[in-house]
Amino acid sequence: MISINHLRRASIMKRILLVLISLFLGTQVLAQDVVLSNGVKGQSFEFKTQHSTLHYEKFGSGNPLLVLHGNGGSTKSVYRLLPELVSEYEVIAVDSPCHGQSSCNENLLSYEFITKELTALINELGYEKIRIWGHSDGGIVGLMLGYTIPQKIDRMLISGANTRLDTTAMLPEIVGMVNRYEEIPIPDMRLQVKLMAEQKAIPDSKITEVSMPVTLMVGDRDAVKIEHTLELFKLLPNANLNVLPGTSHFLENPEYVITQLKMMNKPFKSPSTLDIVQQISDQIFQN
Repeated sequence: MISINHLRRASIMKRILLVLISLFLGTQVLAQDVVLSNGVKGQSFEFKTQHSTLHYEKFGSGNPLLVLHGNGGSTKSVYRLLPELVSEYEVIAVDSPCHGQSSCNENLLSYEFITKELTALINELGYEKIRIWGHSDGGIVGLMLGYTIPQKIDRMLISGANTRLDTTAMLPEIVGMVNRYEEIPIPDMRLQVKLMAEQKAIPDSKITEVSMPVTLMVGDRDAVKIEHTLELFKLLPNANLNVLPGTSHFLENPEYVITQLKMMNKPFKSPSTLDIVQQISDQIFQN
């Protein structure tokens, strides 16, 4: 016969186990309704991991699209695009650790840490596969997710992303500014720019492991050099390249982004000029 003390001990152990699971796997807080000034309605959530509390918001319906903002940004970075996207996507916009409404352990902040925390969130969301738009820092993390959990990612749009912080990848003036992060008087901004300054270069061998379709985007007046984006294009096994005219790192022409995001709902095409010319040649000489 099972004693009352035994049942109590079992109940206590169960509660302890649930606490440990919540610490290591993360827990999700109930949703709150969100209504934006442009009329778009959604819900906000908090996901707690061992080292962070991630704030994220969902809008629309359709294929799941995870939006990863740039350094110093937040979920608000995507608000202006939502009216064009909510009919085609379930947009999941997340505040990166130590950004927006997301907290984190400041001593752990790195691109590797952000990738780990977002991997936990993606697993929590439970989608079989997800699409990603990552801009700037979000693009760096997107690429890292691409070789960390390729089985969870369907396609990606990566814009204004650099895999290292040096003058071969970025404008020299930008590199110089980033490396002076200690002079920034605003603590949150100083921490976020420090993240950029301490970026560990992503090896080319890792980029070649990003096997899903990727559209690379860079402005013709970007902080990231076009040559560096071209370098990534050549490394990625399944990529298209898009250089945006009259565009800086801050994407003054959102219609270009919207077009590429909507293209992700169509079959990925990577035509070869050589293959097409060869087909034409074969037809000519067979006749």
